[in-house]
Amino acid sequence: MNLSAASIMIRPMDVTEIRAVLSPRSREAGDFIAFPKRLYRDCPCYVPWFDRGMRRLFSRKSPFFRHSDGEFFVAYHGNTPVGRIALFENRNFNSYTGNRDARFYFFDAENSQPAADALFDLAANWARSRKLTRLIGPQGFSSMAGGGILVQGYDQMPAMTMMGYNYPYYQELLESAGFSKYKDFVSAYLDPRTYRSPEKISRVAAIAMKRGGFDLPRIRGRRQMRALALEIGRLYNESWQDHAEFAPLTEEELLELTNDLMLVTDPKLLQVIRKGDDLAGFVLTFPDLTNALIKAKGKLNPVSLWSILREKRRTDKVIVNGLGIHPRYRNNGGTAILYHALEKSVQGLGREFVGADLTQVAETTELMLADLETLGARVYKRHRVYHKGTS
Repeated sequence: MNLSAASIMIRPMDVTEIRAVLSPRSREAGDFIAFPKRLYRDCPCYVPWFDRGMRRLFSRKSPFFRHSDGEFFVAYHGNTPVGRIALFENRNFNSYTGNRDARFYFFDAENSQPAADALFDLAANWARSRKLTRLIGPQGFSSMAGGGILVQGYDQMPAMTMMGYNYPYYQELLESAGFSKYKDFVSAYLDPRTYRSPEKISRVAAIAMKRGGFDLPRIRGRRQMRALALEIGRLYNESWQDHAEFAPLTEEELLELTNDLMLVTDPKLLQVIRKGDDLAGFVLTFPDLTNALIKAKGKLNPVSLWSILREKRRTDKVIVNGLGIHPRYRNNGGTAILYHALEKSVQGLGREFVGADLTQVAETTELMLADLETLGARVYKRHRVYHKGTS
């Protein structure tokens, strides 16, 4: 990818004012939405959020705001936006983990250290006013939302809006502002045309399915998929408890997750593992709609919706952004069955895909990373979450 020099040149702009987004139809709301589109106008890899979704956040209609707090800010040089940031106090997460964290998200800025410093100074003051002791990010509303600054793979397309894209200079902006690495999350590439589970994994999966009474039922339609989506959300609450970024999702958040899942996935790509009537595991695989989302430019209208639906039928790539197995089955062959289900999912059950993007794998999950290498996956993108104290 050829990054435009005009897009990444250093712009040492002083910030003359930082304004909060106070209403979804305010000038600041429009600037918050429009600024990254202007910043990345010459970049073929940037995928904007839908404007409607952003304004819903400004209206505090997300179930996140039932239990937590957040604000959105735009930095200006004169009347020109030069950066933006969202700040969240995830009270459910802090209560569950005992942390006192403030999260930042939707950080974008010109290549200007003064602009970045002004936004992060504001963030630190915002956190201190709430007696929060650490600023961490980029992190979204839950561990299901992609986070981190891209630090490897700038020439690669993003995974829709699940894992974001940014210019290389962002890393220097954060580190010069005093942030240090908290954790990396990697994305791995898998070629579904050649992928086969190693013989040992296939053998263990076959034995476990026979002896343990596991099954991989076929999902036959959207109605069945909707019912399963809620089950998957609840299993997520049970199976991810050993992840440092985890906090249980509320029923409202699970319902929102279900609705989002229904919009972008295909029943044929969803794989679940059952043991009797119990849901034991899942693989969330999505058709890669990145190209259609780029063309939509954040607008959801009949033309963009038609383009997205067409891409859903035509895309030759998939994104895997969620694997889970209930802890009680991990040492009973359940993990091998999970990878067997992954093989079925990325091979599309009748559709030929040429690429699978396995996203959001924490570098601390050493066993998972070793398994990916065994499966033939190649790490090709890396996102980094940063943190620093607020004192």
